Amino acid sequence: MIKIIYGLKMLIRKGGTASAVLSLALLVAIVASMNSLADYMALQVWILGRLTNPSGAYIIVSEDAEAITDSQISVEVSHGLSGIRHVKSIFPQKILLAYLNTNFSTSVVYVRGVNDVDAYLKLRGAYINGTVAKSWNEANVGEVLANALSINVGDEMNLTLNGGSVKIRTVGIFRGQTQSDAEIIVPMEAVNKIFGNNDTVSIIEFYLKEGENSREAISQVARLLPENIKILQSQQLSVFAQQVNGQMLIFLGVWSLTVYAIIAVASYVIAARLIAESRYEFTMLRVLGAEKRYIFALILTYTATTALLGSVLGIALGVAGAQTASTMLRWVNPTVDITPFIEAEQALKTLLLTLASSTLGCVYPALKSARIKYIEQQT
Repeated sequence: MIKIIYGLKMLIRKGGTASAVLSLALLVAIVASMNSLADYMALQVWILGRLTNPSGAYIIVSEDAEAITDSQISVEVSHGLSGIRHVKSIFPQKILLAYLNTNFSTSVVYVRGVNDVDAYLKLRGAYINGTVAKSWNEANVGEVLANALSINVGDEMNLTLNGGSVKIRTVGIFRGQTQSDAEIIVPMEAVNKIFGNNDTVSIIEFYLKEGENSREAISQVARLLPENIKILQSQQLSVFAQQVNGQMLIFLGVWSLTVYAIIAVASYVIAARLIAESRYEFTMLRVLGAEKRYIFALILTYTATTALLGSVLGIALGVAGAQTASTMLRWVNPTVDITPFIEAEQALKTLLLTLASSTLGCVYPALKSARIKYIEQQT
């Protein structure tokens, strides 16, 4: 072991060690930066998966609508649902994309009109800072949208669509941990007043009574619907989040394998260059009686050491680079809030895979060098 340490000191003092460490560090930095973003995204997906999603919800939309804002359903459909004994509650909604003008900027936002804002928010278990919108010139803003656009309780906003506009006041900011947190909720009266078309809604959300046979109830509802209308069941958000997270990890895993393959090739080049530049030192070691195993172990230890130093430096550079890029992006666009980080487990995995790739890449030149006699090296 002592002989290995002395031999390693000799090789590390070579001029090419610093460039070898830096080359591996830059490759590892690519993996580390991706992993830091993946860890951040995984955290956001985990948080998204924990958002509450009202169970037992069904949605009626137009069958030919390309987007939910294009859907148009007659309000008479909701009147027909109220006569079905299986249905507990009905929420006709009009969803539109509108321009929101604040004191700071103009943004495109989703506006959701409902008949009873209080009942709609209570159904989602929303916490409200302020009061519930009751008149046509009042609105409740989701917490996500409010934070992004710096909207506070009491602020006045101007909604514009298709030439129609109205000035509304933010009377409350809510957090319901659903997609509505990125929307503006207003009474249906406000939507009709601004945009007209009082005879249609975008969707009808309804809930069945507890203990009801869902198949029988949905079958009865379907018989009342026109041909161009369909029923959808609300997707469970946690399942969707897990699928997205799994697909993202698979993609990053495949991409990381490519980088580790390049690290193996780089280690092969580093080991080959070391052997070529240290021919005199290896010859002297053979003259002094060094065995093949010693030469092989020395080259392997040198490569592992450079890989270890390169991986530690690369992880630091990758995470710092991702955080720096995120900060600069936040300066340009304050609404972007990305905080890359890397977990200890992920960092350890990156380090071990780098060591394994580097070791694999240097095995062949190390074996080849160990088999050459010192007389062959002198010629």
